[in-house]
This record gives sequence, structure tokens and C-alpha cells, in this order.
Amino acid sequence: MLRLIRNLIVILAVFVGLAFGFLNYGSTSVDLLWTRAAAPLSVLLGLAFLLGLVLALIVCGVRMAKLRARLARTRRQLRDAEAEIANLRSMPTHNT
Repeated sequence: MLRLIRNLIVILAVFVGLAFGFLNYGSTSVDLLWTRAAAPLSVLLGLAFLLGLVLALIVCGVRMAKLRARLARTRRQLRDAEAEIANLRSMPTHNT
């Protein structure tokens, strides 16, 4: 059921994107500080979307790498603590 809803949303998004591209095919000029570019609005918005997607993936990738390193460090600390507990349990007790 969720797959069907997801597929319908994807189909709707593609349809809306295609309709937007066909209805706004006129050339739009964009000033990029050092140069001026002219392209259809749909192409410019698509490029802006892709740039945002790439930047988001880079930021998320860096965050995920930090979290994976932290998880590995925590697992190593847990393994060391469990080994220490096992050593302490195996030590003879002194009744005085």
C-alpha cells in the first residue's frame, strides 16, 4: 500500500515537473556575479535543485561519517569495559 502511494506521488511530481517545463520554456537570464547565463526557467530550477541535492548529500555524508566514527569508538569502549568486567569477575575474592 505504501509503495503504491509512493509511486503515485512520484508520478504526480514528474507530471507536475513536465507541465512546469512545457509551460515555462521561455528563456530566463541569470546574473552569476562574474557572468550572465540565459536558459529556460525549468533548466535553471532543475540545476538549482541538483546543486542543493549535492550539497545536502555532502553535508549528510560528513555528518554520517562523524557518527560512524563515534559509534566505532563507543563500541570499542564497550568491548573494553566488558573485558574488564569479565576479568574482575574471574578474580578470586578475598574474605578478610
